[in-house]
Amino acid sequence: MSLEYKTVQAQTPLFADSKKMQEILAVEAKAGWDLLEKEDNYRVKLQRSIDNRSNDENLSFDAYRTTVGVSSVFTYGMTALATVMIVSVILYFAFTTA
Repeated sequence: MSLEYKTVQAQTPLFADSKKMQEILAVEAKAGWDLLEKEDNYRVKLQRSIDNRSNDENLSFDAYRTTVGVSSVFTYGMTALATVMIVSVILYFAFTTA
């Protein structure tokens, strides 16, 4: 039996919460993926038999997805917005008190 592997990662420490991790693993199990290793709170390694590929077309999600949770675009966008707001406040006080 041949196996294939993938790493699923999150932008936030999603796998620190065991309940949330079990929910994600339950969805991945529908595609035949089993937990191989929890690397840290951001990444898990999964494995499955290549025989499970034949069921991939019947799934409501991509069996080869590698990210879960909040997207990196959202995370980086919120960080950029917060940075602009903080810099604006600092500049406002710098110019009004000078």
